[in-house]
Amino acid sequence: MPKDIIQVEIKRIPLDIEAKSLGMVEIADLAASVEKYMQELQEEGEIDTLKQALMAALHFAAKAYLQTQNEGGKRQEEESRVSDLIIKLQTALNTSQK
Repeated sequence: MPKDIIQVEIKRIPLDIEAKSLGMVEIADLAASVEKYMQELQEEGEIDTLKQALMAALHFAAKAYLQTQNEGGKRQEEESRVSDLIIKLQTALNTSQK
């Protein structure tokens, strides 16, 4: 099966990215976000491109991690509500059957 390779450019560096679960538009948007963040770091005084890239990688990894953690919390909250509703329904059914 042929691999989908998407070409993007960040800080004038061409990159060939293998698209597994993202499309061309999503990867191009992510590349633009990385370049924008790196530009912000440069404007703050960080000149070293490698350091900018590593800081950008950590920034986006942290955002992804926090999003995953928040989704887990929401899922637990929803499961708790469902469990509470099940208990209330079972109680109501048991009460009406007596």
